[in-house]
Amino acid sequence: MIAEALNAIVELINVYISPSSTDDPLLLTNISKYNDGNEFSVALNDKLILSIVNIEEDRVAKSPENYVKENSLVRYKNPAIPINLTVLFAATHTDYEQAILLIEKVIRFFQIKHVFTPGNTPALQTVNEVNNINIEKIIFDWVNLNLEQVNQLWTSLGGHYMPSVVMKMRMFSIDEYQVQKEELPVKEIFESFGRI
Repeated sequence: MIAEALNAIVELINVYISPSSTDDPLLLTNISKYNDGNEFSVALNDKLILSIVNIEEDRVAKSPENYVKENSLVRYKNPAIPINLTVLFAATHTDYEQAILLIEKVIRFFQIKHVFTPGNTPALQTVNEVNNINIEKIIFDWVNLNLEQVNQLWTSLGGHYMPSVVMKMRMFSIDEYQVQKEELPVKEIFESFGRI
């Protein structure tokens, strides 16, 4: 589900940045592979790269309900896990001005539209139908990093700083529907008091 959602966003950004080109400027891949010095890293030259740099559970949005009502039955299941992805858009362009321009286009894209639903994004509707999943809403928020945090991020990625922007992708739930137990709902409660 995560890869499908990210690929749908990548496709939208590629159309926005370069509507008439068949060469996609944005790729979904691991930015830390860029510094490996092999054929794969050479193929990433002069590209925009989208990488996941963190996955976390959104405990505030987590539902405490562990059941689903269907007709006259109550089906017990584990609640969905809402997750937030922290994603990095980085420009590997050897031409520094071109790298800055590409990052600016990513910023403009999310300024125009930062909430994606199947209703306003046909690519998400297609992803849902083809993969039999339910992505209801994806929201992208800007993440401000100070210089120390930027240094730590790029050090952990094993590379030198490139023009980049970090976004938080939120309200994304993993809900594997697996029934734990199935019972009839409680309709009446009787109290019984005995003598002591």
